[in-house]
Amino acid sequence: MKKCLVIICLILLSVPAYAGAVATQRVKIIVERIAEIDVYGNPEIYLNVAKDKESHAEGSYNITVNSNVQILANIDQRLPEGMSFFVSLQHPNKGSFCPEVLLSEDPKPVAKDISPVAARDNGINYRLTCENIDNYEGEVCVTFTVTD
Repeated sequence: MKKCLVIICLILLSVPAYAGAVATQRVKIIVERIAEIDVYGNPEIYLNVAKDKESHAEGSYNITVNSNVQILANIDQRLPEGMSFFVSLQHPNKGSFCPEVLLSEDPKPVAKDISPVAARDNGINYRLTCENIDNYEGEVCVTFTVTD
C-alpha cells in the first residue's frame, strides 16, 4: 500500500501543471478634483441708523471637496466711507463659526484648513456697520471661491 502511494505521488509530481490562458488589461484611472460651493437664502440687511450702528443677516452654503482647501470671499464693489461689511462662515469640518472677516474687493480667506468633506446647510453670518451714513440703499455681491 505504501508503495502504491509513493508511485501515485511520483506520477502526480512529474506531470506538469496545466496553466490556463492568461490575459491582462490596462485600466486607466482618473481621479478628478472636486471643489464645489453654492450659496442660498436671501439675506437682507435693514439698518435704522437712528437706533443702531450695526445689523445682521444670515445665509447658507453647501460645499463638496475631495482635497484640502480654503474659502476666499470678496465683494464686487467698494462700499461708501463709514460702512463696513463683515462675514463669518460656519466651518464645514468643525461646525463652529470662523472668525469674522472684513470684506473688500480683494479676496480674503474666510475659512481655512478644510479637509475633504461634503457638508450641507452651513451657516453664513453677515454684519454691516455704519458710521456717519444717514441714507443708503444698494446691493453688494459676495463671491466665495474654493482654492488651495
